[in-house]
Amino acid sequence: MASRRALQVVLVLLGLFVVGSGAADIALGPAVLPGSPEVVVNVDNHYRFFASIWLSLGVVLLWTVPRVESATGPVRGVCAAVFLGGLARLVSVAAVGVPHALLVAFIGIELVIPPVLVLWQNQVVRSTARAAAARHLAARAS
Repeated sequence: MASRRALQVVLVLLGLFVVGSGAADIALGPAVLPGSPEVVVNVDNHYRFFASIWLSLGVVLLWTVPRVESATGPVRGVCAAVFLGGLARLVSVAAVGVPHALLVAFIGIELVIPPVLVLWQNQVVRSTARAAAARHLAARAS
């Protein structure tokens, strides 16, 4: 079950990062972005709203940690939301241009990590189910 424990550690680290960065985005607004851009009131308001959604995704990730085998829906939902966010960043690149290198790196992370997490969690779910079935068979045999 090393894979289960490793997945839990990764989910905790990602969840803490997302909650922390979401809280910073809510508290400081777009000033946390590279270059500390000046923004209009409507963009600041919208940014902080979406920061609360980001923070909420982190809370959901942390909620899944102790129940990683049974939280398939929440893990897939968070991963889908983050993947969609990466696609939205690509739309932004096409519409207005390439952002700071850090934000470009986020695009790669958002398009790669979610599918990996979904596949990893699926493997943990299958492994846990096989182990439970083996224990059940062993108990019936004795």
